[in-house]
Amino acid sequence: MAAIALGWLAAVIHCPPQLSDSQLRGQVLTGRVAQLEYTDFSMRMDVDLLNSDLPPCRVLVSTRGCDYTLRAGDLVAWQGDLHEAGNLGNPDEMDYARYLLDSKGIRYEQHLPVGRVLKVGHSPTLATRMAEVRRQLQDKVFNSQLSPVAGQFVVAMLLGNGDLIDKSTRQAFSVAGVAHVLALSGLHVGFIALIIWWLLFPLDYMGMRKTRLLITLGAIVLFAVFTGLSSSVVRAAVMTGFVFASLIFYRRSISLNALAAAALAILVFTPSALYSVGFQLSFITVGAVLLFGDVPDRLKSRHRWVNAVTSTAITSLVAMLATVGLTAHYFHTVSLLSVLSNLLILPVLPVFMVAGALFLLVTAAGLHWGVLNWVLDGICGYINWAVSAVNALPFSHISGVWVTTAGAGMYFVVLALVALWIYRHRKDYLLAAGCCLVALLAHSVWVDARTPRQGMVIFNSFSSTPLLYYDNGTGYVWTPDEEETDSAAFSRYHAGFLAHHRIDSLHFIAEGDTLRLEGAMFKPPYAYVMGRRLMAVGKGHWRQATSGQVLELDDIIVTKRYHGTAGKLRELYRFERLIVSGACHDVPQLVHEGDSLQLRVHALSRDGGIAWPQ
Repeated sequence: MAAIALGWLAAVIHCPPQLSDSQLRGQVLTGRVAQLEYTDFSMRMDVDLLNSDLPPCRVLVSTRGCDYTLRAGDLVAWQGDLHEAGNLGNPDEMDYARYLLDSKGIRYEQHLPVGRVLKVGHSPTLATRMAEVRRQLQDKVFNSQLSPVAGQFVVAMLLGNGDLIDKSTRQAFSVAGVAHVLALSGLHVGFIALIIWWLLFPLDYMGMRKTRLLITLGAIVLFAVFTGLSSSVVRAAVMTGFVFASLIFYRRSISLNALAAAALAILVFTPSALYSVGFQLSFITVGAVLLFGDVPDRLKSRHRWVNAVTSTAITSLVAMLATVGLTAHYFHTVSLLSVLSNLLILPVLPVFMVAGALFLLVTAAGLHWGVLNWVLDGICGYINWAVSAVNALPFSHISGVWVTTAGAGMYFVVLALVALWIYRHRKDYLLAAGCCLVALLAHSVWVDARTPRQGMVIFNSFSSTPLLYYDNGTGYVWTPDEEETDSAAFSRYHAGFLAHHRIDSLHFIAEGDTLRLEGAMFKPPYAYVMGRRLMAVGKGHWRQATSGQVLELDDIIVTKRYHGTAGKLRELYRFERLIVSGACHDVPQLVHEGDSLQLRVHALSRDGGIAWPQ
């Protein structure tokens, strides 16, 4: 009860405040840059507001264009026009607004040209100083002779910045069941603790074992602060602290109690972490390993290497079974050979961590050791080879898995009942687990039966306007405002929708192609889909295609390449609805003009994606 009361109080204190309309817009806002991320043509900043008439809160500021002189800790000012963060509105998409609120405590955001953000000073905090040191080390890593891929691995595993690893690599590691290797976690903290512990072994011979424990613990705490206090690192640091405290004070250590204390410590300061995927996966994995990860006595051998292999295999299997429900729910992929992947990769990971730490120290000192580059590049190449080899094996993974929130919850109920049966040896628990498993399968069949096998959706996107028509497992993608569509990126961005509707193959329609299907026809810039006549304007020869005739259409899609007016379209065509792409640069003007002409307007950036059947 005390923990629940404390958690409720922390949630109330840390909940981002609601701002009034006068506070959201109409005044100059000033804030400190807490975190900054660059992309090719834009910039994203987490900014802590410092206006005296506003409550303390953090907002997301994104810009068109980049200012590479800005750093974490800089004071910036801009004309405020904040709005509550929202989702793109696409079917089966990730709840991005909830993610911002839960993971970063951000309720409001604003998008504006980079020239309107002015740097007015510099006032660093401890967190921004650490971020600046990490950035400087990161720059030195990428300016060294280390290969870019190995440099990304070093930055991810030792500096905690995995954003630089390309999405295809992260997808490959996730499919192989070793995504935890790329994300700074308790595994990496454990390796660092062991390295420091080994280096301090002379203290034991001097009768200073407690000093050795305290120094190791202090180093872990400093590492957690330096890398940004992520949930997995804090969890590992707190658990290590409890174990070391038990050794210092000669008390018995209970790992599950330490894990629960770590969860409480994190949730008191960041209650929203409970909804974080990383928090859930981290604590469920460690809890399952603590409960079931011990190697049974009948499997133990006199040979250490056999015990090491057996222990790694069982731990990997337990972790996979404990988290398969969540990974299927969030990532729509189930890895079947994660045990093999871990057996191949985990033995070389400590060597990579040691070599990477030495590389950071040498690089920070302005020196160069060629042997470190050779070791890191070699291990990185081996890890990538192992991931590719496992993914190339038949039945290595199952993709396109759709599991609802209720289904994931029922899966964990089944696991809990199985755990009770193992520990208490009562058949009632096993019978209940079987009943829940049958209910889970029935729920899955019911959801699948209610999902339409044919339909169309126009996705809302900041970069293009993809239209997808699907029929019995095959999807046909038309992107009228892009020269070429990245099929892998499309599959990643819309993995939830593809998995939900059992779409396992995609066909991309290029400009100039003509495709006739039973329920649709595509002849860019025209399309006839599910009884609706569509036309996309902005790219190609759509104006010449009319041949001077007034065409009857159901929908006109205005892409980002259109620079005309809604009135001009009304002169040329008769149509029921104007669909304005979310990638258009002047959406409000087109919407206002369409409303003034009494046109039916659907702005994807405002109203979200469109799906048939509704």
